[in-house]
Amino acid sequence: MYQYKKIFGAVFAAIALSANVFAEEQPVKKNVLSVTYIDVGQGDSILIETPEGKNILIDAGNGPTEWSSFDAGAGIVVPFLKKLGIKKLDYVIMSHPHNDHIGGLPSVLKAIPVDTFVDPGFQYSSYVYENLLELVEEKGCKYVEARAGDKIKLDKYCYFKVFNPPRDRYFRGGSEPNENSLVLKLVYKDVSFLFTGDGEKQTERFMVQNFKKELLCTVLKVSHHGSTSSTTQEFMDWAGPLYAVICVGSKNRFGHPKKATLKRLQDYGCKIFRTDRDGSIRITTDGKRYSTELLKESKKSGQKSNE
Repeated sequence: MYQYKKIFGAVFAAIALSANVFAEEQPVKKNVLSVTYIDVGQGDSILIETPEGKNILIDAGNGPTEWSSFDAGAGIVVPFLKKLGIKKLDYVIMSHPHNDHIGGLPSVLKAIPVDTFVDPGFQYSSYVYENLLELVEEKGCKYVEARAGDKIKLDKYCYFKVFNPPRDRYFRGGSEPNENSLVLKLVYKDVSFLFTGDGEKQTERFMVQNFKKELLCTVLKVSHHGSTSSTTQEFMDWAGPLYAVICVGSKNRFGHPKKATLKRLQDYGCKIFRTDRDGSIRITTDGKRYSTELLKESKKSGQKSNE
């Protein structure tokens, strides 16, 4: 059965990818969902713009640390949002409490009004996380803890399904903040995006055991910047993405993305995008067709991170 799933996943991905080459060449203009993987260096930040006009931000890259004054929120994310004319965020979602994902969020909250803040709820003792929660309260944002099985409706045909962390517990041992990352599937009609934070092997095993076919997606945000801690073969058998996006810093000190991870994605026939090479990556869809755009003017950075 395992070998069958592997073969089926690879064949399905290859067929689906070739079938959608023509669709990529078609302009997508009406009732569109736009997902932009913002180049913030060694970290994550993703902007979602829904067909009915909602704006959602997942993470905002690194914030200042003792070894660097770089703030992706102030220096990259906020200017990017303002350039698009975004004056309010309906949701800000943090994947997990590591600096390379949430360090830039305070600058975002200070610059742009936010309606709802979504947190996986894993309690983590760090100044960055605790300061962020204080700011969320100070700004009067609605606070929501999301757990596996939850559904967040955005538009008539657009919603999130939550796959991690587990509803009744948090993972212990290993890299706990990573394993308890908030994993979301964004669905718009026939097209879907899987956002994985820095989820690792325990995360992927839990999702395979509990969600199986629901993991199937059009676009995968590759977990943990392409580390070998994630993107397991079993997970890929079920996810079967056509596109894979890796949010990673140029010449980062971790050697991300790892060659083994890239090979696995290539073996599954994924078309791979990387923020260190491609800049910010925007994928637009009407729920059936989709197109990609590389925003080469985006600022690139190889800023350090300890996550």
